[in-house]
Amino acid sequence: MKRIILILTAMIGCIILNSSFTAISHAKYKAAITKFTNINVTATNSTSDGVYVRLENNTSGGVYSFFVPPNSPTGTVIGQVPESGDVYTVKLTSTGGAHDMWVYWEHQSHVTGLSVSGMSIGCSSCARINIFN
Repeated sequence: MKRIILILTAMIGCIILNSSFTAISHAKYKAAITKFTNINVTATNSTSDGVYVRLENNTSGGVYSFFVPPNSPTGTVIGQVPESGDVYTVKLTSTGGAHDMWVYWEHQSHVTGLSVSGMSIGCSSCARINIFN
């Protein structure tokens, strides 16, 4: 009788131990998937010139290049970046004349290029670029 109780206890222990490892590995897998969610980089360009966009990730070293076509309506998706708190250097370059350029909170008026360091643009409300005038 003691052997049967010992064997049953060992089997129940193995089942509980195995299920907890499965739950832990599933949680790690789920965290890895959500870590790499992408967000849209959106732009508005009310000018007749296109604008080149270069995003340099200061944290990981990754570089993203996009193009904002002339006369792009509000919210035009020009690409995607990983959703994160990583810091970027954002560089905008006009293919034509000088314009007012905005990236999140930073802006300059009547310029052909804009370079801003220290931008955390990995959130949907942050990754917005506006070119006008």
